[in-house]
Amino acid sequence: MHKMNKEHADKARRAIAACDFDPLTDLKDTIKDILVDIGHLCDDENIDFVAALKRAINTWTVERVDPESLADGPTVEILVGDGGLPEKPKPVKRPSKRDKSRPA
Repeated sequence: MHKMNKEHADKARRAIAACDFDPLTDLKDTIKDILVDIGHLCDDENIDFVAALKRAINTWTVERVDPESLADGPTVEILVGDGGLPEKPKPVKRPSKRDKSRPA
């Protein structure tokens, strides 16, 4: 692994450690969890998470070959289908203030 890529990997390890994830959790699961959290952050900040992932994968692919390259890199496509998603929860109907009985 190139020295610059090793430095990036070490930075990622420090970021994961700073997130206070369970140290007994498998690293693969921890990486997935932090990516999910970043996805929620993107939703909250109105950032296109899939576009950000595509840019990151593109850059990572180039850096694996040459960390100092400014090449455009490969096209990255991510398809997110809707199969396998749970149904959206139905809203809970709460009694309105008008429906409550008043003491006599």
